Amino acid sequence: MKKFFHNQKGITTADVIVAVILITIFVAILTVISGTLTKTNAELERQTDALYYAIKAIEIAKGQDFSKFPKAGATKIEGIKGLENGYILDGEGNATPYYQNVKIKDFAEMDGNIDKKAELIKKVTVVISYKQENKEKTVELSTVVSREE
Repeated sequence: MKKFFHNQKGITTADVIVAVILITIFVAILTVISGTLTKTNAELERQTDALYYAIKAIEIAKGQDFSKFPKAGATKIEGIKGLENGYILDGEGNATPYYQNVKIKDFAEMDGNIDKKAELIKKVTVVISYKQENKEKTVELSTVVSREE
């Protein structure tokens, strides 16, 4: 056995086999790491885009006059650009894979607030949903807007 590894003739077949095995293992590990990083990066990018759209909708809602929000009992906003339910459009008017659902709830309609006066405070909830690897993912943000007296 000692003669097999201490051959002075140069590179042996055993050296080549060990080198090929080590290179194969190294390439396999790099491929797995690269694939995982690419997948994670794509997931993070989709989630970041969804969060961006949710923040944008919240900012649009905060910039609206309180009288434009629906009265107590209604949950959908109509006629406010950027707060419609449906697929979000990109800058060129093409549908993106992100679906926006905006809900409005009067503070007096929430549990424990039945005795409160209606039409003073509204809770705006924006839910952005999208698919990632055939799984439904969502990003949800809420804010409160109040009427100025």
